[in-house]
Amino acid sequence: MTRGPSPAAIILAAALLALTLAQASAEGVIRPDATVSFLSTEGRVLARIQAEIADDPAAHARGLMWRRLPDDTVGMLFVFPRAAPRRFWMCNTPGSLDMLFADAERRIVAIARDTTLMSDQRYPSGAPAMYVIDTRAGFAERHGITPGTSFDYTPAPAP
Repeated sequence: MTRGPSPAAIILAAALLALTLAQASAEGVIRPDATVSFLSTEGRVLARIQAEIADDPAAHARGLMWRRLPDDTVGMLFVFPRAAPRRFWMCNTPGSLDMLFADAERRIVAIARDTTLMSDQRYPSGAPAMYVIDTRAGFAERHGITPGTSFDYTPAPAP
């Protein structure tokens, strides 16, 4: 008679899979939904990132929870149906961020710099925002991004 894996082996395999998935999330695995380019007032590219797009209420609520951005090449682009005052927080977010709030014309209107990780502190947009871009803390300063900087994004081709 052939026997399958023992219950202990199944539990161990499930635990290892869960640990691997949690580690991948914590290390900032970002789905490359779009390329975001930050542009100077003269149209020069200041920086580019690969961004995961959050464009529905569930993705807005989840954001970067349990994930850490590994470097300046990745981030998250929140897209809302209309411009309105926004308030973001860092609940269950293990790495400090720069939050770049942008209006309907894709112009940065405010930046919350070096946010407090794992915090329920609220960061307001200060002006109506239709987009919010989360990048690793210090990104805006390292790349010369200030209020008035614009951005554009190109969705990744469908698989």
